Amino acid sequence: MLRFQGTTWGSGNTDPGYDVEIGTWSSATAGVGRPINSSRTKILDVCCDDNGAALSATSYRAIRGRTLLTAAQSGDLSVFGVQGHLKNTAADTSTGNKGGVWGYYEAGSASHIATHSCGVYGMIDIPSGAHLATGCVASAFLASSNDLGGTTDGVTACVHCPNPVAGTWDFFAVFGDTSGATAAGGAGTCTVTGGWVKIAVRVGATTYYIPAGVTLNNS
Repeated sequence: MLRFQGTTWGSGNTDPGYDVEIGTWSSATAGVGRPINSSRTKILDVCCDDNGAALSATSYRAIRGRTLLTAAQSGDLSVFGVQGHLKNTAADTSTGNKGGVWGYYEAGSASHIATHSCGVYGMIDIPSGAHLATGCVASAFLASSNDLGGTTDGVTACVHCPNPVAGTWDFFAVFGDTSGATAAGGAGTCTVTGGWVKIAVRVGATTYYIPAGVTLNNS
């Protein structure tokens, strides 16, 4: 096992739980991890670029975390390729964003985006021959929590769409016209029950609105 010690890599201890350690794990003790501050905002930096040349047709990444399962698994077992973990143990009144993972796609001012792009790309494959058991849900994204029992004067949400720093979003969601995630609705009416908003979505090339704050009748 390798351990980062000061400015060098050393043999560290022989803990069989991992092969490389930067800092020491703790759920509450400050100072055992590598310190971050205004001049050291990250501990591990892996940088790559295209070397100023067009890339060939394949997928590229700066880091890959991959776990391979080759044997039958059972029981209450969770397995992931990569974990991003932010733990807060003190009062936090700062106004910046917090998260376990920060997915960020940045377009330069002179760039031209001619393909689907995103900050986080969720992907799932269930090819022919694989089997999804009855009652199970396989998804590209899953919102989950171990405990939401704390005092909540604010609100918790599976999806949050705050105001952008500049500009505005065009839609809450965009669907392909044959994605299977949308279906034609039947005849019906909407009764306004008060002030209401419409949530903009696009299906194929057509814009639709999901009414919020209305009562749907016979639909």
